[in-house]
Amino acid sequence: MSKKNHRPLSYTICANTYALLPYTDGHRTCLRVIEDRNEFVVEETVYKTVTTSCRFYRASLESATLYAQKAVGVKHKPPIIIGEYYGNPLIFFPTHSPKNKECVWFNYDAIDLIESDSSGKGSIIYLSNGETVYLDVSPIALRNQHSFAGSLRRYFKKAQRVHNHPMAYVTKRTFAPRKEQPRD
Repeated sequence: MSKKNHRPLSYTICANTYALLPYTDGHRTCLRVIEDRNEFVVEETVYKTVTTSCRFYRASLESATLYAQKAVGVKHKPPIIIGEYYGNPLIFFPTHSPKNKECVWFNYDAIDLIESDSSGKGSIIYLSNGETVYLDVSPIALRNQHSFAGSLRRYFKKAQRVHNHPMAYVTKRTFAPRKEQPRD
């Protein structure tokens, strides 16, 4: 019995997702997923994957965008927190407007280096799993996006520390302390 080359119909972004790239198969636009140890094609668009992943983590792309705009002050193509994975934010940033069919999303934590290609107009992105992605996007723009994503991480972590910080209440004791423990 032979195995068919099966493509999943959908995908949910997780901590080992490194990049989401558009993939054209004939006349259809699909999704190429690069993970830490795997790479495959999914039968849905990049935009749909990002929006459904936000919903999976109990948010929306719109609310994630608004949070990032407030946190970082970037109105155009802000990085977003897709969700929280064991206390760590899954921060991704787009290369174009999110609805653009050429938009690529990168995991902030997966990027080792962004450099210019030989023409000086495009970029070479080195991922921490050894993969290399070539894009016709300015390396300066990508470095800015990566920097904004780092700012978003710092904002999130600071807010996390503030909200998880135990409160110390100082009050005057109005009653004398008990001498015995209450009995059951």
